[in-house]
Amino acid sequence: MKKLNFLVSILLLTFLLGACGTDNDNANPSTTTDDSVNTETTNQAEGETESVTYPKEELKGTATESETQGYTITVIDGFELTAEEPNKDLLFNQENDLQSMRIETFSKDEANLEDTTKNLVDTLQASNDNETVVELEEQEQIPSSESIKNVKAYQINTPDGIVYGYTFENEGLVVKLTVFDTNESPAIKQFVDMASTIHEK
Repeated sequence: MKKLNFLVSILLLTFLLGACGTDNDNANPSTTTDDSVNTETTNQAEGETESVTYPKEELKGTATESETQGYTITVIDGFELTAEEPNKDLLFNQENDLQSMRIETFSKDEANLEDTTKNLVDTLQASNDNETVVELEEQEQIPSSESIKNVKAYQINTPDGIVYGYTFENEGLVVKLTVFDTNESPAIKQFVDMASTIHEK
């Protein structure tokens, strides 16, 4: 009889221990699920943080007024702005004068963006008849600021490098830019950064 009671006790104890183990096992998936939710929330929060756009850092340079045209531009160290001819300025790299940006501005009363853009595309195409002018899509190669509107951006390959062209409206001006860059140590980013600071006097 004692043996029977002993066996029953062992069976009951085994059953109880098994039940406790099952409860613990069931508790763990619950914890894992909570972790997954937290991870997803964290990932979502991180995604939201990455999507935030921060203001463009102010360009360090010298605010320079055109001598012959109605605009001001910030010129960074190593570059120089000079009057090329009436209504045309040249911003060039002092260490490599093959890298330059021709700046032309017109009053909105004297010119419109559509005609200026057509003239720009013709100018770019004339630099290399064997290539085709293509529209730019990379945002870091396109001037931008609060005052710049309706930007058109193009490029064409030439034997000497890439020629970029931009037109846009900026306050009371229509702006046309032609950038001559080299394949070796290109300076397009610096020119775009400076072009983004152009504004009417």
